[in-house]
Amino acid sequence: MEKAYLHTLNYSPEEMLELFLEDVIKFEKFHFLDGLEKYEKCMICPNHSRIFDPIFLYPKVENMYSVAKADLFENRMMANFLKAHHAIPIKRNTKDIQGTKKIIELLKQTPQIRLLLFPEGGVFKENYRDNQRNTKNGASYISAFANVPIIPVNITVRPKFFSNVMVCFGEPIFPNLEVLRNRRVLRQEAVRLINHIYEFRDQNLYGCDRINPLKD
Repeated sequence: MEKAYLHTLNYSPEEMLELFLEDVIKFEKFHFLDGLEKYEKCMICPNHSRIFDPIFLYPKVENMYSVAKADLFENRMMANFLKAHHAIPIKRNTKDIQGTKKIIELLKQTPQIRLLLFPEGGVFKENYRDNQRNTKNGASYISAFANVPIIPVNITVRPKFFSNVMVCFGEPIFPNLEVLRNRRVLRQEAVRLINHIYEFRDQNLYGCDRINPLKD
């Protein structure tokens, strides 16, 4: 047991996550990851149905930062882990202006950054049913203000241990700057984004075929 434990210390955090994915979640299948590699600066926006969704992305996505709720940073051990993985705290259920400014400045000033942000703003166990999709405006707003594209991602909904997981990357969605001037347009873009992300679920049945970017 001691030898096995010492052996695991030789792995990087990313390699440990890959082992976890292979042995506990069973297997993680990626589609169109090569499309992400074209964009060194972008936002990654998946659906969010499990608290551990981020671990499906960390081993494969380089220079990834993320947004996490501020409450998680109150625990010292958790805070150290999040900071080591470039997580940025933001207050939920309120307008965190300072947190949003920090995210935008980071996107503008960092040459290579892929920011993970869940448009739903939290884990929604039932969100995918009956087309009842909740979403926040933050992703569309930050994308426009920082002028970076969004890469939509669909992760298998509610994956269970020892089950297969599919992660599908879509075509980039380029920012609509009109959202900075018109709140109605901002809301429309936010709703269209989350609907677009969930459309991948249906396409997964056919090998996760590409879905065209949002168009009027």
